[in-house]
Amino acid sequence: MAPTRDFPDLPGQRGLATVAQLLEHGWTRSAVDQARARTFQEPMPRVLAPHRGPLDAATRTCAWALWAGPSAVFTGSSALSLWGLTIRGGLPVTLVVPASGRARQHGRVRLVRSTREIIGRRSGILRIAGGARALADAAVYEKHRPDDLEQWTITVLQRGLATPEAVERELWMRPRAKVASVWRGLAGYVDGAWSRPEVVLREVVDGDGGFPPLLTNCRLLSPVGDLIGVPDGYLEEAGVAIQVHSRQYHQGVDDQGGDRWSETVERDGAFAAAGVRVIGVTPWTLYAKPQRFVSRLRQVVEVGLQGPRPAVRVVPHAP
Repeated sequence: MAPTRDFPDLPGQRGLATVAQLLEHGWTRSAVDQARARTFQEPMPRVLAPHRGPLDAATRTCAWALWAGPSAVFTGSSALSLWGLTIRGGLPVTLVVPASGRARQHGRVRLVRSTREIIGRRSGILRIAGGARALADAAVYEKHRPDDLEQWTITVLQRGLATPEAVERELWMRPRAKVASVWRGLAGYVDGAWSRPEVVLREVVDGDGGFPPLLTNCRLLSPVGDLIGVPDGYLEEAGVAIQVHSRQYHQGVDDQGGDRWSETVERDGAFAAAGVRVIGVTPWTLYAKPQRFVSRLRQVVEVGLQGPRPAVRVVPHAP
């Protein structure tokens, strides 16, 4: 039979094909080599595209999967990105393969072997590790800033991509020093923090000592049960709410077209109208000048302890 020279359109492969797949569809090795030299591009070894134009991110991800093979599972930061987390570009791409597979690396894409069962959700030709394993593998196999690992952990838990129990089980099987940042993110989430700055808020307030107990992300209700707001931190004995005003979360437009900063100011006003004393702080101050914040907080708390408590009902946060 004479070979066909049509580039196969294979389901889920975004116009890509491996050399082996071309040979299965009637191409000869010499024809493949000629096309490689003249018209094709090779985004990963032995993975070809029938043109030399740009490839989008989804197509490059598909190329990584084809190079890694059908038994490989995306994990680490690349899996978290595929689950919808915002991850900086240019980070390592890690896939795990069974112990019978071969560990190898091309550029920033790396295959690591695992003796544990690899469970991955299938999306087209991709297999993606669950949130708990992806977090642990990002900490063990890749190099990331501790703050990023903490924030990713909180986000994974907040979005329901893993349960606290699943993350804890995964972490117990890893070297504690390598996954320390994930442990901190888990602890922050269980304590009620929803973001990395809120974890730091608890560390600053609890670490200084001398303050009433800090509740994070509790709900404050009016005497008739209406929601007043959900402060980032609340010192109930003093009636003081702490709001971490982050540019990342409080600027721009939300999904409904509302102005985030206006909403933040209005929420702070609702606390004040209910008799709650509000103190704002930026993440930069918490990170770089924590004692400046502690001094201001101590003054507000002292005033609050001397006066009557606001008429609000506190509902603690339960993850």
